[in-house]
Amino acid sequence: MTLPVNAEDNTKQSDNNTRLYVEAYGFFPLETHSKTTLNNNITSETLDLNDVLDMLTGVFSGKVAVEKGRFGLQAGLDHLSFRTSEMVSSWQSSNPIQNESHPRLPQRRINSEGSIKSVTDTEQTLFDLALRYRGGAIQKPRMTPGAVSFVGFAGMRLIDASLDMDVSFKDDVTVEGILPSHKLRREIESEASETWHNTWVQPLIGMNTTVALGEDWQAFLAMDAGGFGLNGKHDLSGTIEAGLAYALGNSAQISLAYRYFEIEYSAHNGRNGYSSTQNGVSMGFCWLFD
Repeated sequence: MTLPVNAEDNTKQSDNNTRLYVEAYGFFPLETHSKTTLNNNITSETLDLNDVLDMLTGVFSGKVAVEKGRFGLQAGLDHLSFRTSEMVSSWQSSNPIQNESHPRLPQRRINSEGSIKSVTDTEQTLFDLALRYRGGAIQKPRMTPGAVSFVGFAGMRLIDASLDMDVSFKDDVTVEGILPSHKLRREIESEASETWHNTWVQPLIGMNTTVALGEDWQAFLAMDAGGFGLNGKHDLSGTIEAGLAYALGNSAQISLAYRYFEIEYSAHNGRNGYSSTQNGVSMGFCWLFD
């Protein structure tokens, strides 16, 4: 005779199973503030969503997590590339050119005025890898109303970033009050244009909490932080996200959230780096395989 398995035994067996979570999402920043520093030359911009979409050249965002029992491993990948362009009326740059015909242009920082165009190509890739531990209920698209699940994680964030700034001077540009020749102007443009690339690793901590509002509806809060100033003069990244999720059957759900993201990095000498803050709407799809 087969004995019935009670609900507590079913819960224990389910809790010891292996689960795979796969998530893809899109972030639509309503406002972006950015500052780029290359060889001490600084450009700052504030962009709305239309500007970001116009300048976007590549994007990918996704996460995957494996959980067995209460312990697991998770990874995330965020890639973003975009091009910004602006016209400025003044520019400062260090000039390495020895100008015998222009003694007023020595090897020092020089000031330029006129119609100056700055085009910056930015690429940023964040790869997260962390160990995780779950407390409370198993996270599923459908949960018992009132159930709470908490996941804490710690690991590393690998950041690969590159900046390429191209500066071009128009015919009305003067340098220290002097109208330069075409040859000298090209030399100063070449010196003012900069390329910077860096790859570094940040320590990473974070958490996410899910509360079942009903069988199909969930509210969630997620936060992470990395860097803490360990790999540069400034080195910090972080995300805060809060939203709602709705079940699409037993194995999938869709989510809508508000997200705030910030990253700031500058080298120890302070000559190169960038910072960006973004806030806006995030939409995601998550699948559970168990």
